[in-house]
Amino acid sequence: MPVQDAAARSVQTSLAPLALSTMTTIALIRKIKAWFIRLSLHRVFEPFATLLLYAGYLSRLSAWAAKNTGRWAFNDFYNPKPDHKGRIKLYEFLRDQERLADRPITYLEFGVGRGNSMRWWTAANTHPDSRFYGFDTFEGLPERYGTYAEGTFSQGGKFPDIPDARLQFVKGLFQDSLPGVLPGLDFSRQTIVHIDGDLYTSALYPLAMLYPKLKEGDFLLFDEFGVPLHEFRAYEDFTRSFRLQLEPVGAINNYLQVVFKLTKHQGN
Repeated sequence: MPVQDAAARSVQTSLAPLALSTMTTIALIRKIKAWFIRLSLHRVFEPFATLLLYAGYLSRLSAWAAKNTGRWAFNDFYNPKPDHKGRIKLYEFLRDQERLADRPITYLEFGVGRGNSMRWWTAANTHPDSRFYGFDTFEGLPERYGTYAEGTFSQGGKFPDIPDARLQFVKGLFQDSLPGVLPGLDFSRQTIVHIDGDLYTSALYPLAMLYPKLKEGDFLLFDEFGVPLHEFRAYEDFTRSFRLQLEPVGAINNYLQVVFKLTKHQGN
């Protein structure tokens, strides 16, 4: 028997138990799934489904924070007294660190609410060629968000009073409003995408739609990143699904608000 044939048979023999074990495991999983559905075991587990899912994503968030320790240029963790208004410190850091005050930018905010962040950014960047877009229904949350009921944060359908000719508000659900506006947006400038729609779908949809337009050097700013089942989950699904790399830049309020810089993109 040739030496090569003997070696090949030896490898096949050694791998056979592994292949059998894999097939056995797959068969067992299929059997469990079938019986789970047949016995309607969702009636047992459904009351705990959200809790289990939350625990899973909270664990992922903790692991993500540990993995990125030391990579931040600005980070207040651990902050015993987080203050949502303190996010302005993160905005100021980003503006000063990247010298954005007098450079032309395209700023897209998804979830405007009372306009506090938009008001800050339009004042913080004075370049006449900058453009600002605020996307919101201005009628509150479209669905329940944790302890917040549908309709919370409503502005009665009215836009915030921010007198700036560079600013355009776009009313409606992101899924309805963004497709019509997207072709007319200019991404040649440095772009800042501010995700502040709170909900998982309100974060994931604009990220997925904007992915082909984003470029190296652009920024992603999250306002509720530390909420495991919503913006963090959207971030995880987005970064897993698309080929891009994000560099941690700054975080505040124990990772509730974070900003990333796009360092590598498929199209670059």
